Amino acid sequence: MDWEALWEALLGSFLPAPTGSRLLDAAPTGIFRSPLFWTWIALLAGLIGLACCIVYVGLRSTPALLWLALLVDAVALVVVRRALKWRYPI
Repeated sequence: MDWEALWEALLGSFLPAPTGSRLLDAAPTGIFRSPLFWTWIALLAGLIGLACCIVYVGLRSTPALLWLALLVDAVALVVVRRALKWRYPI
């Protein structure tokens, strides 16, 4: 099994490249101390939690409120990610 390809598929562009890491390049910008970044992390955790809850309850018997919350969370996640890209163009 090619572990390098698996890590690259899972971590995407944050995998250390031969010339340096994109993650290490982002550190001096202050993005990791930004409340916007932590909002994005919280929304991502909420999205994962809602998806796990929907799968646990069952796709067909899930209340509409959970589906609506998942949709609102996904839209908010995209908006906050766009704001991060605009504020910290790495």
